[in-house]
Amino acid sequence: MDGGVVTAVKAANEDLLERTVIELKSIVSVETVKPLIDALNTAVEGDMIELHIRHNGGGDVDALFALISAIVHTKAQVEITIGRYIMSAAATLWLWFWLWRAPHVKSLMPLKPAILMYHRPRRSYGEDYYCFAESLSDGDQTKSSLVQKVKIFDDLFDAMMDRIGWSHIADPFLTVGEVSYQHRLQHMKEAYYGNKDCVIPVFPDQGATDEDLRTE
Repeated sequence: MDGGVVTAVKAANEDLLERTVIELKSIVSVETVKPLIDALNTAVEGDMIELHIRHNGGGDVDALFALISAIVHTKAQVEITIGRYIMSAAATLWLWFWLWRAPHVKSLMPLKPAILMYHRPRRSYGEDYYCFAESLSDGDQTKSSLVQKVKIFDDLFDAMMDRIGWSHIADPFLTVGEVSYQHRLQHMKEAYYGNKDCVIPVFPDQGATDEDLRTE
């Protein structure tokens, strides 16, 4: 399925609906999301589409938002499945519909344990240097757009933290004797809001619920 080519899959049994599989390949970019958006836009009522992310290094946030919009507005039923390792914008896509489900879209749990890497939107210089919104001057023409994207990612991160138990922690700090400890979710929160990469393990038995239903 190179380049996101659409593949029709006939159901092997009555429990698995006949579906079309589309794959988000390698990175998130205008080029990789276009065939997926085309397939979603041309789908009709009764179609079932599986959007699979086998492994993905993330990429362009604007391309991600265009794909999310196509998923929200498609007439098909959509299931989003993942492989073992997805990063950045690709991880955001799966988390988005796990946390903010639309009636016709489900992010399914992986068949085997998987790793997601999530971080705030940032600007790159070459391949090895990053700049976050706080470092940009108010006169920078790209700052406003980046700040808006960061707000969306922050809201998604906070929703994820609540889903995995943050709201049930009585105190994220613990002192035993003369040793101070932090809860693992406190470490994750400090890492994310400190503009670091967060590694999020996902296990098959972490089932999604109907909480945080989002249809817009």
